[in-house]
Amino acid sequence: MMPRKRPPIAPPRLPQALRAVPDLEVVDDGVYADLDVTGCRLAARAVRNVRLERVRFRDGDLSGARLDGLVLADVRLEGCDLANASWRGASIDRAELIECRLTGLDLSEASLRHVVIRRCQASLVSLRFAEIKHGRLEECVMTEADLQNAKLPALVVRGCDLRNVSLYGAHLDGADLRGSNLDDLRMRPTDLTGAIVDPAQVVGLARTFAALLGVKVREAQDDDELC
Repeated sequence: MMPRKRPPIAPPRLPQALRAVPDLEVVDDGVYADLDVTGCRLAARAVRNVRLERVRFRDGDLSGARLDGLVLADVRLEGCDLANASWRGASIDRAELIECRLTGLDLSEASLRHVVIRRCQASLVSLRFAEIKHGRLEECVMTEADLQNAKLPALVVRGCDLRNVSLYGAHLDGADLRGSNLDDLRMRPTDLTGAIVDPAQVVGLARTFAALLGVKVREAQDDDELC
């Protein structure tokens, strides 16, 4: 049986003519569309129910910003700082995050569709109870990320550092993790059910599974230490 072909990820639908603005002041319930924003400064702001449509952000500082009820549609972020921001419950559709700092970003309970995250620093990012449909992660550092109970069907992960990521209760059916570092995952033996890995990753995962099952791995010359 031939494997099912993955549907393509739809890129952001950005018109060629975007209105260039040097900064963006956002307010509760604000709707912002068709903008090319450079150097936006929203660090530590707290704003509710903001909607951004067909917007390109470059070199923006949104670190520590709390954006409850955020909606992103057809958005590209390049070189932006989102460290320790809170986007809990966000709705994100057709978005690209390129070379951004996502350390500690809270995306718990968010819904992400047609999303590409590429060359981002994303250690400690939280995707608890989030869902990613038609997503791809490339060359990202995601050490100690929290993916507990996340729904990640058919997610493609390439060249990412996933050391010490928490996968407890995650749904990874069809997720393709080949080419990424899976050392020291925090999980139950069944949490990788349905995921696709490469032969080299199996060796590292064997050590993780052995530890989870209480199996002791020792060289033959260590026989004298056994009871």
